[in-house]
Amino acid sequence: MKKILTLITSVAVTAASLSAKVVKDYGSTSDNVLTFVVDSIDYRQDLTRVYGRVQGRPHTSNRIDEVQYISTGTALKSNDIDGVDFRRYFQWEDEGEIPIEIDFPATKPDTGVQFIFTTPRGKSTTTAKKIFTKHK
Repeated sequence: MKKILTLITSVAVTAASLSAKVVKDYGSTSDNVLTFVVDSIDYRQDLTRVYGRVQGRPHTSNRIDEVQYISTGTALKSNDIDGVDFRRYFQWEDEGEIPIEIDFPATKPDTGVQFIFTTPRGKSTTTAKKIFTKHK
């Protein structure tokens, strides 16, 4: 019985990992309101999670009220953020960088995405494009 449960668990974990597609190697550009650097985007069946870093001048503050994911005719509103809280001020420490994860409803992978951040200083746009590299 123990072997069967282990086998079922292994198959379930493998199947779950096969349904996700993590896309890395994005180049991102931001305006002067808020700088966001995209590290990767995890496209899952149940959500799309964006991994990145907000950058700013050390010992200053900002706030993120909402984030939109815009790609090929699709506009999605964020439903969760980790690293900072929505509608609460945060402060950059000495390194001037905060890693964050932003969750959106599930969508299909795209090579070009725009993120619109709503902040007290206005809207901020970050454009992320997949960088295609040659394999040696």
